[in-house]
Amino acid sequence: MIIKNVTVIDGTGGAGLPAMDVRIADGRFEDIRPSATAPSGDDGEVVLDGRGGYLLPGLWESHTHLTGFAMSLPEAERLPHIQRAMADYLNSGITSVCDLGGSVTQSRTIREAGRAGGTAASLYFAGPVFTSVQGWPLSFHGERSMAVEVWGVDEAHRQVEKLLDQVDFVKCIFDGKPRGGERVSLATLEAIIQSAHGAGKKVLVHVATGTDLREAIAAGADCIEHCFVPADPADGSEAEQSAALLAETGTLYCPTLVTWEQLGRSGDPAYLDELVADNISSAEDAAAIAARPTWGMPFPHHPADESQTRFDYGMRTLPLFHEAGVKLVAGSDIAMGMPSPGSALLRELQLFAKAGLPLSEIIATATGRAAEKIGKRDIVGTVTVGAVADALFLDADPLADISHLIDPRHRQAVISSGRLI
Repeated sequence: MIIKNVTVIDGTGGAGLPAMDVRIADGRFEDIRPSATAPSGDDGEVVLDGRGGYLLPGLWESHTHLTGFAMSLPEAERLPHIQRAMADYLNSGITSVCDLGGSVTQSRTIREAGRAGGTAASLYFAGPVFTSVQGWPLSFHGERSMAVEVWGVDEAHRQVEKLLDQVDFVKCIFDGKPRGGERVSLATLEAIIQSAHGAGKKVLVHVATGTDLREAIAAGADCIEHCFVPADPADGSEAEQSAALLAETGTLYCPTLVTWEQLGRSGDPAYLDELVADNISSAEDAAAIAARPTWGMPFPHHPADESQTRFDYGMRTLPLFHEAGVKLVAGSDIAMGMPSPGSALLRELQLFAKAGLPLSEIIATATGRAAEKIGKRDIVGTVTVGAVADALFLDADPLADISHLIDPRHRQAVISSGRLI
Protein backbone atom coordinates (compact mmCIF):
# COMPACT_ATOMS: atom_id res chain seq x y z
CA MET A 1 0.00 0.00 0.00
CA ILE A 2 1.21 3.52 -0.75
CA ILE A 3 -0.45 6.61 0.75
CA LYS A 4 0.58 9.50 -1.49
CA ASN A 5 1.00 13.19 -0.75
CA VAL A 6 -0.21 13.00 2.86
CA THR A 7 0.76 15.07 5.91
CA VAL A 8 2.47 12.74 8.39
CA ILE A 9 2.20 13.31 12.16
CA ASP A 10 4.63 10.72 13.46
CA GLY A 11 3.57 10.49 17.13
CA THR A 12 6.78 11.86 18.65
CA GLY A 13 5.28 15.25 19.53
CA GLY A 14 6.60 17.19 16.55
CA ALA A 15 4.92 19.15 13.77
CA GLY A 16 3.34 17.50 10.75
CA LEU A 17 5.41 16.70 7.66
CA PRO A 18 3.42 17.73 4.55
CA ALA A 19 3.47 16.14 1.10
CA MET A 20 4.89 12.76 2.09
CA ASP A 21 4.48 9.33 0.50
CA VAL A 22 4.18 6.44 2.94
CA ARG A 23 4.80 2.91 1.72
CA ILE A 24 3.52 -0.05 3.78
CA ALA A 25 4.69 -3.63 3.22
CA ASP A 26 4.41 -6.80 5.31
CA GLY A 27 2.49 -4.95 8.01
CA ARG A 28 5.13 -2.26 8.62
CA PHE A 29 6.05 1.22 7.44
CA GLU A 30 8.68 0.45 4.80
CA ASP A 31 9.42 3.91 3.40
CA ILE A 32 8.46 7.51 4.24
CA ARG A 33 9.76 10.24 1.91
CA PRO A 34 8.76 13.51 0.21
CA SER A 35 6.29 12.86 -2.59
CA ALA A 36 8.51 14.42 -5.23
CA THR A 37 11.20 11.78 -4.65
CA ALA A 38 9.07 8.69 -4.10
CA PRO A 39 8.59 6.03 -6.77
CA SER A 40 5.07 5.47 -8.05
CA GLY A 41 5.04 1.88 -6.89
CA ASP A 42 4.66 -1.49 -8.52
CA ASP A 43 1.60 -2.66 -10.41
CA GLY A 44 -1.02 -4.18 -8.15
CA GLU A 45 -0.25 -2.02 -5.09
CA VAL A 46 -3.06 -0.12 -3.42
CA VAL A 47 -2.44 3.60 -3.84
CA LEU A 48 -4.40 5.97 -1.60
CA ASP A 49 -4.64 9.66 -2.42
CA GLY A 50 -3.60 11.47 0.74
CA ARG A 51 -3.99 15.02 -0.54
CA GLY A 52 -5.64 17.16 2.13
CA GLY A 53 -5.34 14.29 4.60
CA TYR A 54 -3.36 13.56 7.75
CA LEU A 55 -1.75 10.27 8.74
CA LEU A 56 -0.88 9.66 12.38
CA PRO A 57 -0.25 6.53 14.47
CA GLY A 58 -3.23 4.53 15.59
CA LEU A 59 -4.39 5.69 19.02
CA TRP A 60 -3.68 3.71 22.20
CA GLU A 61 -5.92 3.05 25.17
CA SER A 62 -3.15 2.66 27.73
CA HIS A 63 -5.24 1.95 30.83
CA THR A 64 -8.40 -0.12 30.84
CA HIS A 65 -9.91 -3.26 32.40
CA LEU A 66 -11.71 -5.39 29.84
CA THR A 67 -12.89 -7.95 32.39
CA GLY A 68 -14.43 -5.16 34.41
CA PHE A 69 -16.61 -4.11 31.46
CA ALA A 70 -18.29 -7.50 31.46
CA MET A 71 -18.34 -8.66 35.09
CA SER A 72 -22.02 -7.85 35.58
CA LEU A 73 -23.02 -10.06 32.63
CA PRO A 74 -23.73 -13.82 32.74
CA GLU A 75 -20.48 -15.70 32.22
CA ALA A 76 -21.45 -16.96 28.75
CA GLU A 77 -21.95 -13.37 27.54
CA ARG A 78 -18.69 -11.89 28.85
CA LEU A 79 -16.23 -12.90 26.17
CA PRO A 80 -18.49 -11.89 23.23
CA HIS A 81 -19.11 -8.56 24.96
CA ILE A 82 -15.37 -7.90 25.30
CA GLN A 83 -14.72 -8.95 21.70
CA ARG A 84 -17.31 -6.43 20.54
CA ALA A 85 -15.53 -3.79 22.63
CA MET A 86 -12.22 -4.63 20.96
CA ALA A 87 -13.80 -4.22 17.53
CA ASP A 88 -15.30 -0.91 18.66
CA TYR A 89 -11.88 0.31 19.73
CA LEU A 90 -10.50 -0.33 16.25
CA ASN A 91 -13.43 1.37 14.55
CA SER A 92 -12.77 4.38 16.82
CA GLY A 93 -9.19 4.66 15.58
CA ILE A 94 -7.75 2.95 18.67
CA THR A 95 -5.44 0.26 17.33
CA SER A 96 -3.83 -0.84 20.63
CA VAL A 97 -5.34 -1.53 24.05
CA CYS A 98 -3.52 -2.12 27.36
CA ASP A 99 -5.45 -4.13 29.96
CA LEU A 100 -4.13 -3.29 33.43
CA GLY A 101 -5.70 -6.08 35.42
CA GLY A 102 -7.56 -9.20 34.38
CA SER A 103 -7.47 -12.92 33.81
CA VAL A 104 -4.46 -14.16 31.84
CA THR A 105 -6.53 -16.94 30.28
CA GLN A 106 -9.24 -14.56 29.11
CA SER A 107 -6.73 -11.99 27.89
CA ARG A 108 -4.95 -14.64 25.80
CA THR A 109 -8.26 -15.74 24.28
CA ILE A 110 -9.17 -12.14 23.39
CA ARG A 111 -5.76 -11.52 21.83
CA GLU A 112 -5.79 -14.69 19.76
CA ALA A 113 -9.34 -14.11 18.54
CA GLY A 114 -8.45 -10.55 17.52
CA ARG A 115 -5.39 -11.67 15.59
CA ALA A 116 -7.33 -14.38 13.81
CA GLY A 117 -10.22 -12.11 12.83
CA GLY A 118 -8.13 -9.04 12.00
CA THR A 119 -10.96 -6.70 13.01
CA ALA A 120 -10.01 -5.91 16.62
CA ALA A 121 -7.44 -3.70 18.33
CA SER A 122 -4.16 -5.30 19.39
CA LEU A 123 -4.13 -6.28 23.06
CA TYR A 124 -1.30 -5.98 25.60
CA PHE A 125 -1.99 -7.11 29.15
CA ALA A 126 -0.70 -7.27 32.72
CA GLY A 127 -2.70 -10.26 33.90
CA PRO A 128 -3.67 -10.05 37.58
CA VAL A 129 -2.54 -7.00 39.55
CA PHE A 130 -0.39 -7.31 42.65
CA THR A 131 -2.02 -6.04 45.82
CA SER A 132 -1.93 -6.43 49.59
CA VAL A 133 -3.90 -9.06 51.50
CA GLN A 134 -7.56 -8.27 50.79
CA GLY A 135 -6.41 -5.00 49.23
CA TRP A 136 -7.98 -3.07 46.38
CA PRO A 137 -9.59 -4.32 44.14
CA LEU A 138 -10.12 -7.67 45.93
CA SER A 139 -11.93 -5.79 48.69
CA PHE A 140 -14.43 -4.73 46.01
CA HIS A 141 -15.10 -7.76 43.79
CA GLY A 142 -13.09 -10.69 45.19
CA GLU A 143 -12.28 -11.97 41.68
CA ARG A 144 -9.07 -13.96 42.24
CA SER A 145 -8.18 -14.20 38.54
CA MET A 146 -7.76 -10.40 38.50
CA ALA A 147 -5.48 -9.90 41.51
CA VAL A 148 -2.67 -11.63 43.42
CA GLU A 149 -2.15 -10.98 47.13
CA VAL A 150 1.44 -10.49 48.26
CA TRP A 151 2.47 -10.13 51.89
CA GLY A 152 6.22 -9.78 51.81
CA VAL A 153 9.40 -9.54 49.77
CA ASP A 154 9.96 -13.27 49.23
CA GLU A 155 6.35 -13.85 48.23
CA ALA A 156 6.52 -10.88 45.87
CA HIS A 157 9.56 -12.29 44.06
CA ARG A 158 7.95 -15.73 43.82
CA GLN A 159 4.58 -14.52 42.52
CA VAL A 160 6.06 -12.10 39.98
CA GLU A 161 8.42 -14.73 38.59
CA LYS A 162 5.47 -17.11 38.12
CA LEU A 163 3.68 -14.52 35.99
CA LEU A 164 6.46 -12.88 33.98
CA ASP A 165 6.54 -15.18 30.95
CA GLN A 166 2.75 -14.87 30.52
CA VAL A 167 2.31 -11.08 30.46
CA ASP A 168 3.51 -7.97 28.61
CA PHE A 169 4.05 -5.81 31.72
CA VAL A 170 3.30 -5.79 35.46
CA LYS A 171 0.75 -3.76 37.43
CA CYS A 172 0.88 -3.13 41.18
CA ILE A 173 -1.62 -1.48 43.53
CA PHE A 174 0.13 0.93 45.94
CA ASP A 175 -2.89 2.60 47.47
CA GLY A 176 -2.47 4.31 50.83
CA LYS A 177 -5.81 6.08 50.88
CA PRO A 178 -7.80 5.86 54.13
CA ARG A 179 -10.56 3.23 53.96
CA GLY A 180 -8.56 1.43 51.28
CA GLY A 181 -7.15 -1.34 53.44
CA GLU A 182 -3.50 -1.96 54.18
CA ARG A 183 -1.07 -0.97 51.43
CA VAL A 184 1.72 -3.30 50.30
CA SER A 185 4.96 -2.31 51.98
CA LEU A 186 7.52 -0.20 50.16
CA ALA A 187 9.98 -3.10 50.36
CA THR A 188 7.41 -5.37 48.72
CA LEU A 189 6.84 -2.87 45.91
CA GLU A 190 10.59 -2.61 45.40
CA ALA A 191 10.79 -6.42 45.18
CA ILE A 192 8.02 -6.54 42.56
CA ILE A 193 9.75 -3.89 40.48
CA GLN A 194 13.17 -5.54 40.84
CA SER A 195 11.85 -8.92 39.66
CA ALA A 196 9.96 -7.42 36.71
CA HIS A 197 12.86 -5.23 35.59
CA GLY A 198 15.16 -8.22 35.76
CA ALA A 199 13.02 -9.81 33.04
CA GLY A 200 12.80 -6.59 31.00
CA LYS A 201 9.17 -5.87 31.94
CA LYS A 202 7.79 -2.44 32.79
CA VAL A 203 5.93 -1.89 36.07
CA LEU A 204 2.87 0.36 36.21
CA VAL A 205 1.84 1.47 39.70
CA HIS A 206 -1.66 2.51 40.80
CA VAL A 207 -1.50 5.25 43.45
CA ALA A 208 -4.05 7.17 45.50
CA THR A 209 -2.12 9.83 47.43
CA GLY A 210 0.81 12.10 46.74
CA THR A 211 2.85 10.06 49.22
CA ASP A 212 2.06 6.91 47.23
CA LEU A 213 3.23 8.64 44.06
CA ARG A 214 6.53 9.86 45.51
CA GLU A 215 7.37 6.52 47.13
CA ALA A 216 6.44 4.55 43.99
CA ILE A 217 8.80 6.73 41.94
CA ALA A 218 11.57 6.13 44.48
CA ALA A 219 10.93 2.38 44.21
CA GLY A 220 11.49 2.52 40.43
CA ALA A 221 7.96 2.58 38.95
CA ASP A 222 7.93 3.08 35.18
CA CYS A 223 4.52 4.79 35.08
CA ILE A 224 2.24 6.25 37.75
CA GLU A 225 -1.42 5.41 37.17
CA HIS A 226 -4.04 7.98 38.25
CA CYS A 227 -3.78 11.55 39.46
CA PHE A 228 -3.67 11.63 43.25
CA VAL A 229 -6.03 12.81 45.98
CA PRO A 230 -4.53 16.15 47.07
CA ALA A 231 -3.78 16.67 50.75
CA ASP A 232 -5.05 20.25 50.30
CA PRO A 233 -7.06 20.93 47.12
CA ALA A 234 -6.27 24.64 47.37
CA ASP A 235 -2.49 24.05 47.43
CA GLY A 236 -0.79 23.50 44.09
CA SER A 237 2.63 22.93 45.63
CA GLU A 238 2.03 19.19 46.03
CA ALA A 239 1.46 18.95 42.28
CA GLU A 240 4.58 21.05 41.62
CA GLN A 241 6.66 18.75 43.85
CA SER A 242 5.27 15.63 42.19
CA ALA A 243 5.79 17.04 38.70
CA ALA A 244 9.41 17.90 39.44
CA LEU A 245 10.06 14.38 40.71
CA LEU A 246 8.38 12.71 37.72
CA ALA A 247 10.36 14.89 35.31
CA GLU A 248 13.67 14.33 37.08
CA THR A 249 13.31 10.53 37.03
CA GLY A 250 11.67 10.26 33.61
CA THR A 251 8.73 8.38 35.14
CA LEU A 252 5.62 8.43 32.95
CA TYR A 253 2.29 9.71 34.32
CA CYS A 254 -1.19 8.50 33.29
CA PRO A 255 -3.73 10.67 35.19
CA THR A 256 -6.97 9.01 33.92
CA LEU A 257 -8.89 12.26 34.40
CA VAL A 258 -12.00 10.84 32.75
CA THR A 259 -12.20 8.23 35.53
CA TRP A 260 -12.64 10.88 38.21
CA GLU A 261 -14.95 12.96 36.03
CA GLN A 262 -17.30 9.98 35.63
CA LEU A 263 -17.18 8.95 39.29
CA GLY A 264 -17.58 12.52 40.49
CA ARG A 265 -20.57 13.26 38.25
CA SER A 266 -22.31 9.90 38.07
CA GLY A 267 -26.05 10.44 38.16
CA ASP A 268 -25.77 14.08 37.07
CA PRO A 269 -28.03 14.77 34.03
CA ALA A 270 -26.04 17.93 33.26
CA TYR A 271 -22.93 15.78 32.77
CA LEU A 272 -24.66 13.69 30.13
CA ASP A 273 -25.82 16.90 28.43
CA GLU A 274 -22.21 18.11 28.43
CA LEU A 275 -21.01 14.89 26.78
CA VAL A 276 -23.65 15.34 24.08
CA ALA A 277 -22.61 18.97 23.53
CA ASP A 278 -18.97 17.86 23.29
CA ASN A 279 -19.83 15.17 20.68
CA ILE A 280 -18.75 12.30 22.93
CA SER A 281 -22.30 10.94 23.21
CA SER A 282 -25.48 11.26 21.19
CA ALA A 283 -28.81 12.06 22.83
CA GLU A 284 -29.76 8.40 22.39
CA ASP A 285 -26.51 7.32 24.05
CA ALA A 286 -27.17 9.64 26.98
CA ALA A 287 -30.65 8.18 27.52
CA ALA A 288 -29.22 4.65 27.47
CA ILE A 289 -26.49 5.59 29.99
CA ALA A 290 -29.04 7.18 32.33
CA ALA A 291 -31.02 3.93 32.27
CA ARG A 292 -28.07 1.80 33.39
CA PRO A 293 -28.50 0.32 36.91
CA THR A 294 -25.06 1.59 37.94
CA TRP A 295 -25.67 5.19 36.85
CA GLY A 296 -25.74 7.34 39.99
CA MET A 297 -24.86 4.46 42.31
CA PRO A 298 -22.01 5.04 44.82
CA PHE A 299 -18.75 3.42 43.72
CA PRO A 300 -16.82 1.53 46.42
CA HIS A 301 -13.50 3.06 47.48
CA HIS A 302 -14.05 6.21 45.39
CA PRO A 303 -16.76 8.49 46.84
CA ALA A 304 -18.25 11.01 44.44
CA ASP A 305 -17.11 14.12 46.34
CA GLU A 306 -13.54 12.85 46.62
CA SER A 307 -13.51 11.88 42.93
CA GLN A 308 -14.74 15.35 41.96
CA THR A 309 -11.97 16.93 44.04
CA ARG A 310 -9.45 14.64 42.41
CA PHE A 311 -10.74 15.58 38.95
CA ASP A 312 -10.79 19.33 39.62
CA TYR A 313 -7.26 19.28 41.06
CA GLY A 314 -6.00 17.08 38.23
CA MET A 315 -7.42 19.37 35.56
CA ARG A 316 -6.14 22.53 37.24
CA THR A 317 -2.61 21.23 37.77
CA LEU A 318 -2.12 19.21 34.55
CA PRO A 319 -0.38 22.14 32.80
CA LEU A 320 2.18 22.14 35.64
CA PHE A 321 3.16 18.58 34.76
CA HIS A 322 3.47 19.41 31.07
CA GLU A 323 5.50 22.55 31.73
CA ALA A 324 7.82 20.58 34.02
CA GLY A 325 8.55 18.14 31.19
CA VAL A 326 6.65 15.17 32.58
CA LYS A 327 5.93 12.45 30.01
CA LEU A 328 2.14 12.24 30.07
CA VAL A 329 0.18 9.23 28.81
CA ALA A 330 -3.53 8.90 27.96
CA GLY A 331 -5.72 6.21 29.52
CA SER A 332 -9.34 6.11 30.63
CA ASP A 333 -9.71 3.15 33.06
CA ILE A 334 -13.54 2.95 33.12
CA ALA A 335 -16.45 3.74 30.80
CA MET A 336 -19.45 3.69 33.15
CA GLY A 337 -20.71 7.04 31.85
CA MET A 338 -19.66 6.57 28.23
CA PRO A 339 -21.47 5.07 25.24
CA SER A 340 -18.51 2.74 24.58
CA PRO A 341 -15.04 2.00 25.96
CA GLY A 342 -13.47 3.70 22.95
CA SER A 343 -15.30 6.94 23.62
CA ALA A 344 -13.79 7.09 27.13
CA LEU A 345 -10.28 7.38 25.68
CA LEU A 346 -11.45 10.08 23.26
CA ARG A 347 -12.96 11.98 26.20
CA GLU A 348 -9.61 11.78 28.01
CA LEU A 349 -7.93 13.43 25.02
CA GLN A 350 -10.64 16.08 24.97
CA LEU A 351 -10.07 16.76 28.69
CA PHE A 352 -6.35 17.17 28.03
CA ALA A 353 -7.27 19.85 25.48
CA LYS A 354 -9.67 21.53 27.90
CA ALA A 355 -6.84 21.62 30.46
CA GLY A 356 -4.70 23.50 27.95
CA LEU A 357 -2.21 20.91 26.68
CA PRO A 358 -0.82 21.53 23.18
CA LEU A 359 -2.39 19.28 20.56
CA SER A 360 0.98 17.87 19.48
CA GLU A 361 1.52 16.73 23.08
CA ILE A 362 -1.97 15.23 23.28
CA ILE A 363 -1.33 13.10 20.19
CA ALA A 364 1.98 11.92 21.68
CA THR A 365 0.22 10.87 24.92
CA ALA A 366 -2.01 8.46 22.98
CA THR A 367 0.54 7.15 20.47
CA GLY A 368 4.32 6.98 20.88
CA ARG A 369 4.26 7.76 24.61
CA ALA A 370 1.70 5.03 25.27
CA ALA A 371 3.86 2.48 23.47
CA GLU A 372 6.88 3.67 25.48
CA LYS A 373 4.92 3.06 28.69
CA ILE A 374 4.97 -0.71 28.12
CA GLY A 375 8.37 -0.85 26.43
CA LYS A 376 7.09 -1.16 22.84
CA ARG A 377 8.03 2.18 21.29
CA ASP A 378 10.78 0.65 19.15
CA ILE A 379 8.24 -1.42 17.22
CA VAL A 380 4.84 0.32 17.38
CA GLY A 381 3.17 3.63 18.24
CA THR A 382 4.85 5.89 15.66
CA VAL A 383 4.75 6.46 11.91
CA THR A 384 8.44 5.71 11.37
CA VAL A 385 10.27 3.31 9.07
CA GLY A 386 10.25 -0.20 10.52
CA ALA A 387 7.36 0.35 12.95
CA VAL A 388 4.17 -1.72 12.82
CA ALA A 389 1.81 0.00 10.38
CA ASP A 390 -0.99 1.01 12.73
CA ALA A 391 -2.38 4.35 11.60
CA LEU A 392 -5.32 6.70 11.50
CA PHE A 393 -6.14 8.68 8.35
CA LEU A 394 -8.07 11.93 8.91
CA ASP A 395 -9.45 14.54 6.53
CA ALA A 396 -8.70 17.47 8.88
CA ASP A 397 -5.65 18.57 10.86
CA PRO A 398 -5.64 17.16 14.43
CA LEU A 399 -2.91 19.68 15.33
CA ALA A 400 -5.39 22.49 14.65
CA ASP A 401 -8.45 21.31 16.59
CA ILE A 402 -9.03 18.39 18.98
CA SER A 403 -12.42 17.77 17.35
CA HIS A 404 -10.61 16.71 14.18
CA LEU A 405 -9.14 13.80 16.16
CA ILE A 406 -12.19 12.66 18.12
CA ASP A 407 -15.10 13.38 15.76
CA PRO A 408 -15.79 10.22 13.69
CA ARG A 409 -16.81 12.33 10.70
CA HIS A 410 -13.13 13.16 10.15
CA ARG A 411 -12.03 9.52 10.36
CA GLN A 412 -11.47 8.37 6.78
CA ALA A 413 -9.64 5.10 7.42
CA VAL A 414 -7.97 3.00 10.08
CA ILE A 415 -4.94 0.86 9.24
CA SER A 416 -4.10 -2.07 11.53
CA SER A 417 -0.82 -3.94 10.97
CA GLY A 418 -0.89 -2.78 7.35
CA ARG A 419 -4.51 -3.80 6.75
CA LEU A 420 -6.96 -1.16 5.63
CA ILE A 421 -10.00 -1.29 7.90
